[in-house]
Amino acid sequence: MIAALIAIATLMLPGCERNSPHGIARRYLENLQRSNYAGCYAMLADRDRKNRTLAEFLTEIPLAPDVGPAVFRPVLRNIQFELGDIRIDGDNAFVALKVTAPDLPLWERTLDAAAGTDHFGGQNAERSLASGDFPKHTYDDGIFLTRERDRWHVVAGFTDRDRIVDLHREAIVEYHQFQYAKVVVDYKSMLADLDKLRFTGAPGLAARYRAELAGVQRAQGDVPAAMAYAAKSLRLGDIAMSMSEERVPAIFGSITNTGARALDAVQIAVTWYQGRGKDLKVAYAEKHPVVTTPIEFTDFSVPVIPFVPGEKRQFGFILTAPVQVQQYAAPYVTISAITFTYLKAPLPKLAGTKAPSGPAASTPAPSSPPGVAVNQPASLPTPPPPSQSPAKKVAPGKK
Repeated sequence: MIAALIAIATLMLPGCERNSPHGIARRYLENLQRSNYAGCYAMLADRDRKNRTLAEFLTEIPLAPDVGPAVFRPVLRNIQFELGDIRIDGDNAFVALKVTAPDLPLWERTLDAAAGTDHFGGQNAERSLASGDFPKHTYDDGIFLTRERDRWHVVAGFTDRDRIVDLHREAIVEYHQFQYAKVVVDYKSMLADLDKLRFTGAPGLAARYRAELAGVQRAQGDVPAAMAYAAKSLRLGDIAMSMSEERVPAIFGSITNTGARALDAVQIAVTWYQGRGKDLKVAYAEKHPVVTTPIEFTDFSVPVIPFVPGEKRQFGFILTAPVQVQQYAAPYVTISAITFTYLKAPLPKLAGTKAPSGPAASTPAPSSPPGVAVNQPASLPTPPPPSQSPAKKVAPGKK
């Protein structure tokens, strides 16, 4: 089994070869594929074993799939490592790898799409892996080694890796806030760092981040087309202000995708206006995501399903405007940003309207067109919308 998963000539190596960078890299992969994680840990450089206990190491094993325990071993069994060229520079060495593995984000979307909105794609994960019916991708990676006490040891570089992964986590948050320009800068910075850093798995991280960066840059370039699509093809329905389950003001409504494109994200803006006529002015503005489809693998923790053509979703979110603004200003709702779907995964078939997705959802509200005015409770003033604003008022809800 190991020989099939690791493209190597033989598992029985002469002593000098076993202690070479190539031999140590081979043994590390053998231990990994055999689930001998203590063996992998023993092969790490001194500084890495000081940085992580064995128990901590088990949650971030270099070159292991970044998946939860439910599918860890099945995914690992479906990863193929091919050892390549070796570079030795004094007491440091690098062994190139060609890796073929499940394309986790695409795989998750594919299973979720097949399961539909009323089921859980993760329940079919093991069956998919056992049958080999999953998308794969091939990328370059590598094992970095250092010589300590005349023996070669694998460099995990936990400190450097943690820093890069934390930066990536922040970039993902910014991406979902539509801060494309900042996200592009962050990704380029991470990639520049990964080109210089010497830890096992760094080239694989770089390959993954380059693919994500391409999607971010495409979204950035498509902003004008996305906003044109939002104006033409997205319809807001019966936007109403009501009390959430937490007994604080919230807005509820629905959104329908009447166009031909699938969307990964939709953001709604609530703008509060005070005054009338020429004295009308913005008192406060807030933004809320009502569709958020992860671009990263979530380990089947949430349904990863784009907002597909013809679909209608309910939403609800808690308002963040200060109490005084909510008492004396009138809210108007617009669609402020959207992101097209770029991953080439199958799209789910429609199976009815989704449940409310906002944090404040208690009871859904009805439906109406884009740029819908927020008709609010009678206790709040209702100024007319500004002449150049497409927004309308929120409908009154029950308190």
